[in-house]
Amino acid sequence: MTDGDAEVPRGRFSARPRIEPEGSGSDLSERSERSRERLSDEVARLRSRFARATRDGRESFADTDSDAYDIGMLAVIHLADLVNLQLPDEIADTLPRLARDGLRATRNITARNAAHGDNARLWETVSSHAPALLDAIDAALQAASASSVPG
Repeated sequence: MTDGDAEVPRGRFSARPRIEPEGSGSDLSERSERSRERLSDEVARLRSRFARATRDGRESFADTDSDAYDIGMLAVIHLADLVNLQLPDEIADTLPRLARDGLRATRNITARNAAHGDNARLWETVSSHAPALLDAIDAALQAASASSVPG
C-alpha cells in the first residue's frame, strides 16, 4: 500500500459463495460429467484420509506423537469445505441436517483450537460420522448421475 492509498475498513467475515462448476446449468443434471467425477474423486480422497487417521485405533489417534490426529483434523476441514462450498445445493440439501450442522461445529472447533481439540468429539467424527456422511454424498452423486443419463 502506498502513502496515497486509503485503507479500506474490513467488515465481518462472510463465507465465499459456492463454487459454480463449469457449464451454465444450475442443477446437477446439467453439469458436466467431469464435475461429478471431480466430486467423486474428492470423496474417495477424503475416505482414504479418514481410513488412515483411524487405522491404528483411538489410542494412537490421541497420541501426540501420531500423525493420525493431524490427518483426521485436516480431513474434517476438507470435508466441511466440500459440503459447504463445493457440492451443488441439490446434493448438499439431501444430506442430513444434523450431520451438516455437526460437521460445521466440529470443523470450527478443530480449525480454531487445533492444539486443544476435543479428542473424543473429533474421534467420533473421524471414525463414524464423517464416513457415514461420505456414504450419503456418494449415494447422492450416484443418484444424480443416474437421473441425468438420458433414456
